[in-house]
Amino acid sequence: MSWIEKIFGKKQQQASPEIKFGELGAWLDAESGKLSEKLGSYAASLYPDIREVLSEIRKSASILEKADPEGRFHLRQVKIGTSNRDNMVKQVRMLIDNISIPKTTDVKSIILFHDNAMQSLRVCLENMLKSHQYVKQVFLEESKQVIGDVNELGRLLNKLIEPIRDRKAVLDAFDNAKNTLSDLGKLYSDIEIEKKTIKENEENISGLKMEIGENEKALAGLKGGQQWKQYLEQKDELILLENKARQAESDINALVLPLNKVLNRLRQLSESGRYILRPEIREELHSCLSAPGSASLEFFTEVKSIIESGALNLEPEKKEKMLEQINFIISSFGENKGRYESLVTGIEMKKEEISNMAVHQEEKLLENKVSSLQDKLSTSEKELEASKKHLSSFLGEVESKKQELQQSVSIIDSRMKVIF
Repeated sequence: MSWIEKIFGKKQQQASPEIKFGELGAWLDAESGKLSEKLGSYAASLYPDIREVLSEIRKSASILEKADPEGRFHLRQVKIGTSNRDNMVKQVRMLIDNISIPKTTDVKSIILFHDNAMQSLRVCLENMLKSHQYVKQVFLEESKQVIGDVNELGRLLNKLIEPIRDRKAVLDAFDNAKNTLSDLGKLYSDIEIEKKTIKENEENISGLKMEIGENEKALAGLKGGQQWKQYLEQKDELILLENKARQAESDINALVLPLNKVLNRLRQLSESGRYILRPEIREELHSCLSAPGSASLEFFTEVKSIIESGALNLEPEKKEKMLEQINFIISSFGENKGRYESLVTGIEMKKEEISNMAVHQEEKLLENKVSSLQDKLSTSEKELEASKKHLSSFLGEVESKKQELQQSVSIIDSRMKVIF
């Protein structure tokens, strides 16, 4: 049996090899408390020895400081030895000043004390040994005692930390188990939140689907009524008017089309400044080229005058032909445009009539409502899918954390099994 086992005793077999997850936190606290208490008691038993050796170091350093050379030495050798002796004493006193034995004996305090003390000890030895090679030539026994006392301090510090190092895996396992326990607690909380979110989304989706169905049913009922038939008849009349208007517009375009070359020639002359048009005629010229139906009878009369004036430099035969064409336009344009404008007015009136029908307004209301509900449904379904993915991820993490927790518990007690 090793001396560590004598201090802590052999690990006792757990009476009950299983522990419930809910009881694990208390068990970890109790077991880690027992181990910390043993480690603390052991440290407390060594602190007096460390305090004693520090006192011995102080005494041996004082003896070295006051020692006189014994034997015959060269003056230079004595000077060098004395100078380095002072440095040794200085390093030792700095070591003593830097080491403060803690009042507490918890594991963290022990480790912190040990690490700080060892750091100071290493610095002291490194600097002190450089001087010792000169000091020992003059003050052999005194310096040897100082070195021995300092080394004894190192031995005690190693003895202090050895049980903690021996149980480092167990101490780490306690920390890891507690951290994993905390992680699991958070994961379980996140899982409950996601489950609640999933339930709320599923209920919301069910309600939205029901509401969509009710509105679609209402829309279907609306379209099966007499008012809807009248509404469709009005829409058919609107389509007929729009077709007639398109035909009337096409007739106007066909009427003016043969004049396009003349109109483009006139525009070129106007834009180059070779022929000056009145502003209103110039504006109508541009409108006529893009939308012949927008022109006025007065515009074509003005164009006729320009052709007759010879300003376009048309050949006699072409000029005569264009005059015939424009006379035909002037004679029939008014009637064609009047029919077109009448149809456009009729279309606007029909649209106004349709828009004022209650069935049309109700249709738009129901369609907009169904569209809005479908958008909400799509959003809720995406949120539901995201929540399910989050839940699946959390559940996977839980299984991984359970394994980590069991591994940590097994390091603490190889027979202990956690019941989740």
